[in-house]
Amino acid sequence: MAAVLITLLVGCGTQERGGASAVSVDERRSTSESVGRGPATVRSALASLPTAPTEGLAKGLRLPLEDYRAAPVDAYAWQVAIQQEWRSCMARYGVEDFGPPPVAEATVEAQVNATTGRRYGISNMEQAKKYGYHLPNGLSSPPHWEPKPGLETAIFTGSGPEIVDGEHAGKAVPAGGCRSEAAAKFPVPRSPEADNLDATVFEQSKSDEVVVAAVNAWSTCMKKAGFERSHPLEDLGAYASSAAPGNEEITQAVTDVRCKEETRLIEIWGKEESVRQERAIKTGSPKLIEEKSLKDSNTSKARQAYQKAVKR
Repeated sequence: MAAVLITLLVGCGTQERGGASAVSVDERRSTSESVGRGPATVRSALASLPTAPTEGLAKGLRLPLEDYRAAPVDAYAWQVAIQQEWRSCMARYGVEDFGPPPVAEATVEAQVNATTGRRYGISNMEQAKKYGYHLPNGLSSPPHWEPKPGLETAIFTGSGPEIVDGEHAGKAVPAGGCRSEAAAKFPVPRSPEADNLDATVFEQSKSDEVVVAAVNAWSTCMKKAGFERSHPLEDLGAYASSAAPGNEEITQAVTDVRCKEETRLIEIWGKEESVRQERAIKTGSPKLIEEKSLKDSNTSKARQAYQKAVKR
């Protein structure tokens, strides 16, 4: 899930870690800011953005380790902060209107629903009816973006014929360009120790007695409906590889969610995993606490920059 988060909120091209999502902006938000290229972009208070699924059977699900991990809202705040830092740096060399399309805050809710919301398999009946096991159309990889050839690329990367002896037009260019300067000021939020612990606990929870019983009950429910499924996290690659969901996929996805609701699978699994995570945190290594402190510090810097960007 951490890899998905970075893929969706961090872009491609020469920029390395700074693309934007193509997800449309929710115009119902009240605060807006005109940044970079394109129309005004909605920017809400970070506290108003979701940290748990907003729909389906997993609505409100939030596990203890999430306080130790980089969240979608953290990645979003970082994205806004680092793009703003790019623009400020590039403007020093006369490069205006710089950067990829700004990331839309709708990516936060979409990402939470796509990761935590599907932690135990599909859980949203409305999505099942419309998309089967596919992700909603709004959650897509960011579009490819590159700075313009010539001066833009040279100043951004710190390399090119426009830079002579580390300077352009008499002004020193940061080592590695504006990209490196921004990255040093706003490190990308990462939490590998917590992510690994989360994955370990998740795997362990699969064998918990109450979870196994709930999964078996779900499997029995699916079988009664004509679907031979032993586990909700079985590989569904045949469906995922198709361009669009067919009737059979939709029927199975709808049955899947219905059986999860009838057996309380997500509720049971979530409670058991929460207990395991609490225990893992208490017995965790000092590195987990150190990592959280660094993550919180880096996130705080990005959040402060985000607030300044909103007020512009």
